[in-house]
Amino acid sequence: MKEIMSSNVIVQKKFSMKKMLEIHQVAKKINGTTYLYSKQKTVDATVLPKLVSFLLTFEPQSTLKIIVEGTEAETNLEKLTTMLTNDASVVQIGNKRMLQSPGSFQL
Repeated sequence: MKEIMSSNVIVQKKFSMKKMLEIHQVAKKINGTTYLYSKQKTVDATVLPKLVSFLLTFEPQSTLKIIVEGTEAETNLEKLTTMLTNDASVVQIGNKRMLQSPGSFQL
């Protein structure tokens, strides 16, 4: 069954290109979808050009929401959150949401 989980982190400094590639690689390995959200902008972390553009314009000391959807959302969210803890402080890890229908819904 698919799950959706999110985590809010406050990013302390600008992302390096190496860190952007690490985020992209982890997102590509996840069996599901990973989104980053901040200031009414959302990006799919598996699309490298959009991810780089999004993170280059990201301001330090801002909140970044990591949203993971998939069969092992909690484990995958922990991987991403742990990876970002060097550059960010975790504000909140959200609740798990279960999807039982193959349809879509709006958050």
